[in-house]
Formats: sequence, structure tokens, C-alpha cells
Amino acid sequence: MNSKLIYKNLCENRKGIKESYKTKSGLHKHHIIPRHMGGADDESNFTYLTPKEHQIAHYLLWRIYKNVNDLRSMKMLGARLILLQRKTIGEWCRDNKIGFHGATSEQKTEWRKKGLETQKLSDDKNSFYWWSTSEGRKKRASLGGKKSIQSDNNPWKYWASAEGRKKRASLGGKSHTGKRCMHKPGDKSFKRIKPEDIEKKLAEGYIFGSPHKPNKKYL
Repeated sequence: MNSKLIYKNLCENRKGIKESYKTKSGLHKHHIIPRHMGGADDESNFTYLTPKEHQIAHYLLWRIYKNVNDLRSMKMLGARLILLQRKTIGEWCRDNKIGFHGATSEQKTEWRKKGLETQKLSDDKNSFYWWSTSEGRKKRASLGGKKSIQSDNNPWKYWASAEGRKKRASLGGKSHTGKRCMHKPGDKSFKRIKPEDIEKKLAEGYIFGSPHKPNKKYL
């Protein structure tokens, strides 16, 4: 995929629809060389794109130059970013103290208050604030644990089913036969290690037993 050529052709082809650019036309004025790369506000540096094309333009720029500001532009234009792209933006904002990361504690507190006030005015029953109201708490209580278990989004749904419970019961302690309980000093969790992996774990600093009963050896 020749991103440079695609970007060049997109920008050049859309320069010709300048006359259609006006209020409520649905077109965006796009800097061919973005301002975050030193692009000027000259007519020669403008092209006219639909919102979707504008997203694509910044995606192409991201592929070409890997400038995180193009990812930020895509996000502001409503593009759905993948996890890696969102993580890249978050880390860049954190390292450069942009937005929330550069705010004072007083500003952050004020923003939280404004966000809460906005939710109070909303009728959205999926908002965090609604679930904290008496009505929302009552609704959550009425759902109970069964609703969560039965949800298609629950990865443990199979194991909570009759078939899954039967399968778990059939496994029982047999699945841990021959394993030894080991943990790393200072770690509150433990692992059951197969006999062939014990030497490797000892070399990694693991010791026998549970962190709660470090002197007891489990089979």
C-alpha cells in the first residue's frame, strides 16, 4: 500500500471542490501539510474533504510519518481507533503532560465535578451516576449474580452452566495430581507446578509452599 501516493491523489482530487465548501456543506477544510508538522494556513495547503475522507487522510499521514497527532486528529473526527492506537495516544499525552495528565489537582477535581453534574442532568440509564442512585442500586440488586453469569459477555458462562459444572466436577483435584505448590517470596499468589518444571521455577527464585503457609509442602 503506497500511502504517500494515495494521500497525494486524495488531496489533489479534492482541491477542485473548493466552491462547494460552505456552512453546512458537510465538507472539512484539511491542511495538506498538517499544522503540527509546520503546515501554513495558505490556500495552497488546503484541500476539502468529507468527514470520512478527513479520517482517512489523517490515517494515511499516521502510516507515513507515525506522528501521534494524526491519531489524535482521527479520534477527534470520530474514528474508531484500535487498542494499540489508543494506548499510543495515552502514553504520548502522559509523557508530554497533555490534557488531563498536565492538569493540576484542582483542575482535575473541577473536571470530575463537572462530569458528575453533566451525568445528573442525563436520562442515560447506563451512566455511572444513574447506577449510584437509589433507583439504579435497586435495579442492580434485582439483577443479582444470575444476570451476570447468564450474560453472553461473560467468559465464564460455559463453566457456570450445568454442563460446565459437571465438567469442572469431573476434573476435581485430578488435574493437579503430582504438582507442587510454589510461590515467589513477596508475592501473595502461588502456582501449582508440574514436576518437570520444578527445577526451572527454583532457578527463577520460587520456593515450595503457599505464601500464607510457606513452610508447608503441597502435593
